[in-house]
Amino acid sequence: MKILRFGEKYGSPVTLALGFFDCVHIGHAAVIERARALAREIGCECAVFTFINDPAAYINKKPRLYTFEERVEALRGLGADAVVAARFDEEFMHMSAEDFLALVTDTLDVKAVTCGTDYTYGAEKRGTAETLKAALAAKGIATETVELLRETGHAQKISSTDIKSAVEEGDIERANALLSEPYFMLGRVSHAHGRGATFGYPTANIPYEKDKLYPAQGVYATTVTLDGAKYAGGTNIGGKPTFGDSTPSVETFILDFDGDIYGKDIKLAFRKRLRGIADFGSAEGLARQLEHDVAHIREIFSEDEK
Repeated sequence: MKILRFGEKYGSPVTLALGFFDCVHIGHAAVIERARALAREIGCECAVFTFINDPAAYINKKPRLYTFEERVEALRGLGADAVVAARFDEEFMHMSAEDFLALVTDTLDVKAVTCGTDYTYGAEKRGTAETLKAALAAKGIATETVELLRETGHAQKISSTDIKSAVEEGDIERANALLSEPYFMLGRVSHAHGRGATFGYPTANIPYEKDKLYPAQGVYATTVTLDGAKYAGGTNIGGKPTFGDSTPSVETFILDFDGDIYGKDIKLAFRKRLRGIADFGSAEGLARQLEHDVAHIREIFSEDEK
């Protein structure tokens, strides 16, 4: 997948999906899938606009759910050919709607655009889906708006805020029902204390980022992707009270796997929260609990085979 800086010239014709696509939920997926369909009809690439950093830092909302790299991974999964990445800063925040569209059309060979019906752009959100359609029509560029999706049983549209809240609460199953793919995180395996290996449960540890939103502390059933292969895993998010350690971390025990993966990149896709974290008194007590956790994880994954 190509990563283009917003404002960078790109000569290949594209259809362009406009939005932030921070959580990449199923409503976002509908906008992107329509852009892909148009790209196939026209015979060009499908590009997706997003931000390389987190606009929430400027507007005091909850921290990001996905890093830029994770968002790119989700967009790749939806079949995008290119990502147009803008940096949200003071200059971008005060860019007029007209200047924003001029920069889009001056640097990209846009054949068609898709967006949600609630799409806004430009300073103070003065640009809307309707003004976008009119402005692009004057340039001979078609615009298609995609109706907003709603969660079953809810009147309001699917929102990134609701998904973030579900993840924060540990309600991974609800979040997964709304995301374009199960909630996940990427990371490079690093060395940690190595305590788990001493009682039969070595863990793969990835960095815990302070400016990222994490699930409620606890143990989760996860699918671990490593070197293209998938494994069942159990991931602990948070501290390790059994060892008197309150420092939050992301540690994963990979079932039926024995190998040195230090320095390798892994993907953790979250399936279900098993329990909260607790003090089990000793390494032996924790090991006994982990036996129950592993049995529970195997039961969850065995459902896939039925």
